[in-house]
Amino acid sequence: MKPLLVLTLLAMTTLWQAEAMASPDPLCGLLRRFVASVGPRETRSIEFHTSWGQNFKGSSTPAFLAKRCVSHDYGPADVVCVHLMSYGMIEFSGNNAEQALACLSEGTQFGLHVQLARAEFSFPYGTDERGTNITIKYDEDRDMGGMVLTITADGY
Repeated sequence: MKPLLVLTLLAMTTLWQAEAMASPDPLCGLLRRFVASVGPRETRSIEFHTSWGQNFKGSSTPAFLAKRCVSHDYGPADVVCVHLMSYGMIEFSGNNAEQALACLSEGTQFGLHVQLARAEFSFPYGTDERGTNITIKYDEDRDMGGMVLTITADGY
């Protein structure tokens, strides 16, 4: 990666994280910035993989917990991944999906003892003229093992 691009990404990450930390839920600001950055006829996604009780399939290193985040080299998604890798839940990873949905779908709330096993939600974000159609999917990852939270934004 070129040094200027690395410095630019680091600066953007620092600014976005500082802005997000000022809000009550830092992830919300990062997710909103990610989905708002997706242009018309563009599709971007984030995959947050978690495994509780064992490492991912194919890993030779034993582990009690594991996590990975795939941003597809997209700057606004990179910042979300940095946050999820630091603060995302592993044992109760369905909470990450609940949090993402509550952040992006205004008025959505979950009861105190709700635990998602699998879920898929689709809804618009933005205005009728410009925004994204969002899909939040939380499911078992048969290929890698564990669970995966996928947040997809299709711009319009």
